[in-house]
Amino acid sequence: MSLLQFVILISAVVFILFGLDLYRRKKMNIMHFFVFFVGGAMIIAFSLNQSLLDQFGRFFGIARGADVLVYISLILLFYFYIDVLNKHTKDKFQLTKLISQQAIIAWYLQNKDQIAHRNNTHEKDDFVFNIRVYNEEKAVGKVIDEIIDAWFRKIVLVNDGSGDSTLEVLQEKKKQYPLALIVVLDHTINRWGGAANQTGYNFIKKYGDELKIKWFVGFDSDGQMNVKDMDAFIHRIHADQKLGLDLENKKPDLYLGSRFLEGSRVDNMPAFRKIILWIAKLVTRIFYGANISDPHNWYRVISLPTLRKFIITADGMHYANEVNEQIKRHHMKYAEIPVHIRYTEYSLKKWQKNSNSLRLAAEMIYKKLFFK
Repeated sequence: MSLLQFVILISAVVFILFGLDLYRRKKMNIMHFFVFFVGGAMIIAFSLNQSLLDQFGRFFGIARGADVLVYISLILLFYFYIDVLNKHTKDKFQLTKLISQQAIIAWYLQNKDQIAHRNNTHEKDDFVFNIRVYNEEKAVGKVIDEIIDAWFRKIVLVNDGSGDSTLEVLQEKKKQYPLALIVVLDHTINRWGGAANQTGYNFIKKYGDELKIKWFVGFDSDGQMNVKDMDAFIHRIHADQKLGLDLENKKPDLYLGSRFLEGSRVDNMPAFRKIILWIAKLVTRIFYGANISDPHNWYRVISLPTLRKFIITADGMHYANEVNEQIKRHHMKYAEIPVHIRYTEYSLKKWQKNSNSLRLAAEMIYKKLFFK
């Protein structure tokens, strides 16, 4: 027996021992059985009798049996990579769930008296803005000012583990506007945009009745959205409410902002961004069956009963696809509203990188085809 044969033989035995360990821990499935036990037995047989390897190859129409092993190894390597990635993704989901619940419970236990006796005095008190915030010390203060100046007084801000002075800015704004309900949910560590939205969704879903709100508003913290567009959303809501009770089932459940409708306005959008968004629209149609003109526009107004149907699990930007998928799955009725989006040098450098779109596409394909 050559040294190489001996090494292969020992490797096969270790392979089988791994399989036995999986079996003892009750982690064994049919694929593991074939890989560790059947595969290990075949490797032992091939190492002891090399002619069997060539016969094995000829069975598949390949002259050299070693080539078959290479192909099989590549397939198994991909399988185990996806298997490990799935487990890692599930662990991230659990960590995000823990961080999210901690932020919600911590705020509510300390501040529930702020919402206990709050009454609506204006129609705009029916709306709550949900804003995810990460290292936005330069922009988020002005965003809050614009919302308050427009007479909206309920804001939920999710500080996603910012490393700058963002949290201090949020606390200062809370002191500056004592008549407003400014909720600051603080993630102890950064979990990314989808996780922050998950926390905001879950907080408003759970305490929406206590907040005395009817509508959820998705809004950004980098200054690219225009709060004046809320006039168009409210006007459309009024128009739909005038349809009468006999048409109740035809009224929209949510209103989606769009950069691509007549009356919309987009400042300084890069040409390549338009191409990416057009591709996103096509992919959303193919993968999720949702015919939305601007599927990755986060400017959305959602009724509280409808919001409670959404379940967000993604940590990253894939949350937008989760929302679009559930719109289709739950047969939600929606209307699209033209909005004004302001691309700035700041927002383009911070969030609007083209690499984010590529990352989103890869995450979408993985979640749709391989994640279980």
